[in-house]
Amino acid sequence: MSLSIDIEIESSVCCLIFSGTILSQNEAIEAVDLVEEKIHEGFKNFIIDLKDLKQINSSGLNLLLRMFTRIRNKGGELILTNANKTVSTLFKISKLNTVFKISADKQTAINQLNAPEA
Repeated sequence: MSLSIDIEIESSVCCLIFSGTILSQNEAIEAVDLVEEKIHEGFKNFIIDLKDLKQINSSGLNLLLRMFTRIRNKGGELILTNANKTVSTLFKISKLNTVFKISADKQTAINQLNAPEA
Protein backbone atom coordinates (compact mmCIF):
# COMPACT_ATOMS: atom_id res chain seq x y z
CA MET A 1 0.00 0.00 0.00
CA SER A 2 1.43 3.35 -0.98
CA LEU A 3 0.74 6.76 0.48
CA SER A 4 -2.72 8.24 0.20
CA ILE A 5 -3.64 11.71 1.44
CA ASP A 6 -7.05 13.05 2.42
CA ILE A 7 -7.58 16.77 2.97
CA GLU A 8 -9.77 18.45 5.56
CA ILE A 9 -10.01 22.18 6.17
CA GLU A 10 -10.74 23.21 9.75
CA SER A 11 -10.55 26.74 11.15
CA SER A 12 -8.39 27.93 8.22
CA VAL A 13 -5.94 25.08 8.86
CA CYS A 14 -5.18 22.58 6.11
CA CYS A 15 -5.19 19.08 7.59
CA LEU A 16 -3.47 16.40 5.53
CA ILE A 17 -4.38 12.89 6.66
CA PHE A 18 -1.73 10.38 5.65
CA SER A 19 -2.51 6.69 5.33
CA GLY A 20 -0.52 3.76 4.01
CA THR A 21 3.25 3.87 3.76
CA ILE A 22 5.99 6.27 2.70
CA LEU A 23 8.83 4.09 1.50
CA SER A 24 9.99 5.78 -1.71
CA GLN A 25 10.59 9.20 -3.21
CA ASN A 26 7.88 8.55 -5.81
CA GLU A 27 5.23 8.65 -3.10
CA ALA A 28 6.67 11.91 -1.80
CA ILE A 29 6.50 13.95 -5.00
CA GLU A 30 2.70 14.22 -5.05
CA ALA A 31 2.59 15.19 -1.37
CA VAL A 32 5.04 18.07 -1.84
CA ASP A 33 3.09 19.26 -4.88
CA LEU A 34 -0.11 19.16 -2.83
CA VAL A 35 1.42 21.36 -0.13
CA GLU A 36 2.62 23.83 -2.77
CA GLU A 37 -0.89 23.94 -4.23
CA LYS A 38 -2.46 24.61 -0.82
CA ILE A 39 0.11 27.32 -0.06
CA HIS A 40 -0.80 29.03 -3.36
CA GLU A 41 -4.47 28.81 -2.33
CA GLY A 42 -3.56 30.89 0.74
CA PHE A 43 -3.11 28.32 3.49
CA LYS A 44 -0.27 28.98 5.90
CA ASN A 45 -0.88 26.51 8.70
CA PHE A 46 -0.86 22.77 8.22
CA ILE A 47 -1.45 19.66 10.26
CA ILE A 48 -0.28 16.27 9.11
CA ASP A 49 -2.33 13.56 10.80
CA LEU A 50 -0.28 10.36 10.92
CA LYS A 51 -2.84 8.11 12.62
CA ASP A 52 -3.27 5.83 9.57
CA LEU A 53 0.37 5.87 8.47
CA LYS A 54 1.55 2.29 8.85
CA GLN A 55 5.19 2.55 7.84
CA ILE A 56 7.76 5.25 7.13
CA ASN A 57 11.48 5.20 6.35
CA SER A 58 14.14 7.78 5.50
CA SER A 59 12.24 8.73 2.31
CA GLY A 60 9.22 9.54 4.44
CA LEU A 61 11.26 11.56 6.89
CA ASN A 62 12.77 13.46 3.96
CA LEU A 63 9.26 14.16 2.66
CA LEU A 64 8.15 15.59 6.01
CA LEU A 65 11.27 17.76 6.19
CA ARG A 66 10.70 19.09 2.66
CA MET A 67 7.09 19.93 3.47
CA PHE A 68 8.14 21.57 6.75
CA THR A 69 10.75 23.69 4.97
CA ARG A 70 8.34 24.87 2.25
CA ILE A 71 5.67 25.77 4.77
CA ARG A 72 8.10 27.60 7.05
CA ASN A 73 9.67 29.48 4.12
CA LYS A 74 6.20 30.87 3.34
CA GLY A 75 5.72 32.02 6.95
CA GLY A 76 3.52 29.11 7.96
CA GLU A 77 3.57 26.43 10.60
CA LEU A 78 3.33 22.64 10.54
CA ILE A 79 2.27 20.33 13.37
CA LEU A 80 2.32 16.54 13.22
CA THR A 81 -0.36 14.60 15.11
CA ASN A 82 -1.39 11.07 16.04
CA ALA A 83 1.91 9.32 15.29
CA ASN A 84 1.77 5.64 16.21
CA LYS A 85 4.42 4.09 18.43
CA THR A 86 6.62 2.93 15.54
CA VAL A 87 6.59 6.34 13.85
CA SER A 88 7.14 8.15 17.17
CA THR A 89 10.14 5.95 17.88
CA LEU A 90 11.62 6.77 14.48
CA PHE A 91 11.23 10.51 15.20
CA LYS A 92 13.05 10.05 18.52
CA ILE A 93 15.87 7.95 17.03
CA SER A 94 16.40 10.48 14.23
CA LYS A 95 16.01 13.38 16.70
CA LEU A 96 13.38 14.91 14.41
CA ASN A 97 11.11 15.17 17.43
CA THR A 98 13.22 18.23 18.27
CA VAL A 99 12.58 19.76 14.83
CA PHE A 100 8.86 19.15 14.39
CA LYS A 101 6.05 20.30 16.60
CA ILE A 102 4.22 17.12 17.54
CA SER A 103 0.79 17.11 19.12
CA ALA A 104 -1.21 14.24 20.58
CA ASP A 105 -4.34 14.99 18.56
CA LYS A 106 -5.70 17.16 15.78
CA GLN A 107 -7.88 19.43 17.94
CA THR A 108 -4.94 20.36 20.18
CA ALA A 109 -2.87 21.17 17.08
CA ILE A 110 -5.67 23.34 15.64
CA ASN A 111 -5.88 25.22 18.94
CA GLN A 112 -2.11 25.78 18.90
CA LEU A 113 -2.16 27.09 15.34
CA ASN A 114 -5.10 29.40 16.00
CA ALA A 115 -3.81 30.73 19.32
CA PRO A 116 -2.99 34.42 19.25
CA GLU A 117 0.70 35.24 19.42
CA ALA A 118 1.78 35.97 22.98
